[in-house]
Amino acid sequence: MASVKLTDVKKVYDNKVTAVHDFNLEIQDKEFIVFVGPSGCGKSTTLRMIAGLEDISGGTLEIDGQVVNDLQPKDRDIAMVFQNYALYPHMTVYDNIAFSLRLKKVPEDEVYERVTNAAQILGITEYLTRKPRALSGGQRQRVAIGRAMVRNAKVFLMDEPLSNLDAKLRNQMRAEIIQLRQKLETTFIYVTHDQTEAMTLGDRIVIMRDGIIEQVGTPQEVFDTPVNLFVAGFIGSPQMNFLKASLIRTGDSFSVSLLGVNLALNPDQNEVLTRKGIGSQEVILGIRPEHTAVLFEPDQNAIECTIDVYEMMGSELHLHLTDQNSDRIIVRLPTIDLTREQRQHLSFGNRLFISFPAKVMHLFDPETEKSLIDG
Repeated sequence: MASVKLTDVKKVYDNKVTAVHDFNLEIQDKEFIVFVGPSGCGKSTTLRMIAGLEDISGGTLEIDGQVVNDLQPKDRDIAMVFQNYALYPHMTVYDNIAFSLRLKKVPEDEVYERVTNAAQILGITEYLTRKPRALSGGQRQRVAIGRAMVRNAKVFLMDEPLSNLDAKLRNQMRAEIIQLRQKLETTFIYVTHDQTEAMTLGDRIVIMRDGIIEQVGTPQEVFDTPVNLFVAGFIGSPQMNFLKASLIRTGDSFSVSLLGVNLALNPDQNEVLTRKGIGSQEVILGIRPEHTAVLFEPDQNAIECTIDVYEMMGSELHLHLTDQNSDRIIVRLPTIDLTREQRQHLSFGNRLFISFPAKVMHLFDPETEKSLIDG
């Protein structure tokens, strides 16, 4: 097992394009870290630099306290699982898993013990004599994971391992990776563009954009206290609603004004804004769909909206609304407490009223896009 430390690591290609900018991160022994972000953000490039599959243009990479910038992948004591499985089609499952061990001249009885143990943990014992073409996508991914497991490496790297699977299999494999992590007790670095995977798997999440770390934190931290508009919009599904509003300061108290409604902030928010020396200014108000209350009658603290789209999701509804400023707002509404009359009211063109308590409001500076009260 090992820690991993990246200090000012960067990747610059021959065409002078910088894919990763001054990446700084310390990963603790046995920690599960997830790199997440949109396509092209540099997350896979960073993982490949850790693996030794990409040269590091600057900075230092340490594994278990040793600088490994110039070490070959085989000498870094890492194991990697790829998106496309990368199995040998002419070999059986057993031989695929055993391949790296045999290259290292591991005694055959030890090979057998490691392979059968990994197969048992992954639930693929009955497939050991089959060829990859006879397996489903989920089974092939288990084989790829098994091949990495038997190496007993210090660091386990996974590059979007579930992206080729359908939604049901992804959910199943995600749960299996969580169980696998508990059994292996090794250091995991996992890359994905899927924020659901990031939130459910990671001890900490590294959110990236354009080769830069935007925020590092636990799943709860990045959800509750996003440091900027990008993180706020990226984490959460459906994504956070953003509304133009005005922040009004009166002494050491603050309120948010939008569409004729004034919403007072709570004491903790007032204290943060006062400490930062924030005055009255225009802001972007962020509200998550699940934190938005729906009212069927007017209220002085509620904003009038019109229903555009009604999506039945089973236990909840997704309502797409438009406010009087023509802002689009998505609301997640649980169905269990709705009356028949309320259900009938939820149709195109009808009016609704929405409200939200101060504690769930996020405020961002329109120019810097940084949070005024979070982070």
